[in-house]
Formats: sequence, structure tokens, C-alpha cells
Amino acid sequence: MHFHKVLASVVVTFLVFALSQGRAHTTDPESYKLFVSLENAPFDSLFLQDYTEGRNILIAGRKTKEFTWEITIPKEIVWDSENMMLLPTPYDPKRKSQEMIRFVTKKADREVIVANVGVDGANNYIHGKYRDTVVYRNEPFMAKINDKDSLMIGNVICRDFDLIIKDAHSDIAVRAEEPFFSWFLDSQKEGNSYESTLAGYIELTKKHPDSRFLMSSLSRMLARYKSKEDVRKIYDLFSGKHKNTRWAKNIERFLYTNKFPNTSLPPLHDTTARESIVQDTSKYNLVVFTASWCRPCREEIPLLKKIQNDLNKNLILTYVSIDEASGLKSYQKLIEESSIPWRSLLAWQDLKKIKSTYFIEGIPHNILVHPNGDMEKIDVRKDSDREMLYSKVNNP
Repeated sequence: MHFHKVLASVVVTFLVFALSQGRAHTTDPESYKLFVSLENAPFDSLFLQDYTEGRNILIAGRKTKEFTWEITIPKEIVWDSENMMLLPTPYDPKRKSQEMIRFVTKKADREVIVANVGVDGANNYIHGKYRDTVVYRNEPFMAKINDKDSLMIGNVICRDFDLIIKDAHSDIAVRAEEPFFSWFLDSQKEGNSYESTLAGYIELTKKHPDSRFLMSSLSRMLARYKSKEDVRKIYDLFSGKHKNTRWAKNIERFLYTNKFPNTSLPPLHDTTARESIVQDTSKYNLVVFTASWCRPCREEIPLLKKIQNDLNKNLILTYVSIDEASGLKSYQKLIEESSIPWRSLLAWQDLKKIKSTYFIEGIPHNILVHPNGDMEKIDVRKDSDREMLYSKVNNP
């Protein structure tokens, strides 16, 4: 199995809020404990790495006995954590290799690999038995070098453990049931429809209504659901345990906010100025979040040109680039070489806020803004969404 597929759960994703966004964590412990028992582990040290977007935090585990470690995680880290993994040792640039720990379990007739871990209470336990070491050579991976995220090419060394589940409602146990909750990967496989995958998510949430992992995963993958009603079907099943977290607040904002947040951003032609994304509210506006490095975005350009040509009387098309500052030249080159006729705005100065505000989980990310300010996410590559777009814009 290819490394990228195996480690899909390690993909860094989006939606990071500031700590100041109104939380009521009055019942949270000052710190969380993670007790990890790894029978026959071929190493002596253990670290927890939080690689939630924009940060790289390492916490050393304290070895309490052979093959057992205790890790203390401050509550401030837990509040904002989305991606944590266990490492036998921190990244060493001299070796140009990354070690990581994965847990293997079975679901139906296939193996499930869990790379991310988390906590869901003051005390958390993970048990595993050493299985094998798998090395993926000359693979790309992200590493923190001189406090900067850098893309490296080297060996990824996976220490695999058979997962031993002692508490069916623990964080690791819930992850083992569906490590890609809300990704809708099953619906992309032959014989698994969106509806059947959604039904599986609903049943899993009914089974684990207290799960922090399911709540945070739903919050990060809202754009993958076909409708707000589908999101609400899952969200309403959660207990009140995590309804005061930033993930719950993000889901509620998604469910109950219909108006387009009309942010001001610098235009490509004058980065010292600021312009509203939507400038003419008398027409429909199609706002397309894109980037120079995004292949599907490039492939979408001919279709967008046709849409603009067909609907320009009642529709205004606008690009918003989520390129980093280092990619702006590439984006400028793309605009020129592709002869893009519509306006381009730049989000690089506040990418996290933009991704969060518009629930961007992947690109291209298209939002149709109605003249009354209402918004809806559409995918113009889908025939049904394109037909809907033409129908609405041609009959304003």
C-alpha cells in the first residue's frame, strides 16, 4: 500500500481558530495524561508531536516502566489540537529520515491503520504490541527545520503495532472504527454511495456521542457534506460534552450562518490596496478559491471561462488565491499564461482566517453568492451543480 494512502489520516488540514474565540472550558483539567504501553517496542524513548496547522510541538514522554510511557499534555494544546502522532524520536536532519508510530487493527475484512492519536478526558490509554517496521524510501514529508516547515525527501520509518483495545469508547478505539470520519472516502469506492457512507457516520456518532475526535473531524470536513441538513443529522446526535469547544462553535456557525462574509483583500494588480470580494450585489457572484499549485484548479479554468462567457450578464466571477507569499509569482504567471479575464484577490496575509471563514477544506472551493447575500457551496465540475447555477443566474 502506498505511503500517501496509508498516511491519509496524517494530512494536515485546515480550520485553526485563535484561543480567544469564546470557550468555556471551566470543567477541563489543567493537563491531560496519555499513558502508552507498547509491548516489545524496539526503542527506548517516546514523543508526542502536535502538528496541527501552523505549529510543531514536541512533548517528551516519561518512561514509567519497560515499554510504558506517560505523557502530560497542557490543556492549551489540547484545546486547539487536531493532529497528534507518536514518535520514537524527533526528526533528525542529519539522518534525513522520519520515524513514526502507527497502530493496526481490523475492520470487517480489511486492515485499518491509525496514525493520529488524541485525548478525550483527563486520563487516556493506548495499548499495542509490536508488529513490524516498514520503511518507505525516498518519500516526501514535512519536517520542522529552524522553526520553519520544510519539505524533505528521505526515508519514512513506520513502527507498526497491533492495536489492543481495552475501552471501546476511548479516543484510539473510535479512531480505529473510522480514522477518516467525514472524509467520505468510502463513497469514492465502487459500491459505496454517499448516502450509505453518511448512514455509517450517523450510526458511529450514535454509538459514540461523547467523542471529541468525531466532533473535531466533522468540524474540519464540513465542505465534504452535500448539505447543511446532512451535517445537522450528525451534529444533533452529539452529547453536550464537547459543545463548548471551538469545533462545535465552527459547526454551529456553518449551520446557522447563511450570509456571505464579504472580506476585503488585496487585488493582484495592487497589493497595497484592499477590495471587497463581492463588489456588485445586484448580480450573482461566483467566488472561486484557487492556487497556482492546484492541478484541479487549473483543469477547471476552461469550464470557468465558458461559464463566464455564457452568464456574464448576471454573474460576476472572482478568484481568491490561497497561495503562500512564496507562490505569488507562480500565481501571477498562471493568470497571465491562462489569460484569466476575471478579477483576482490574494489571501496570503491571513490564510488561516480565510480558510476558516469560508470553510475551505480543499480547492477548488466555489461559493455562489446570491444578490441578497445568501451563499451556497457549489462544484461547477458536477453537471447537477452547473445546471443549478445556469438556472438560477438565467432566472434572477
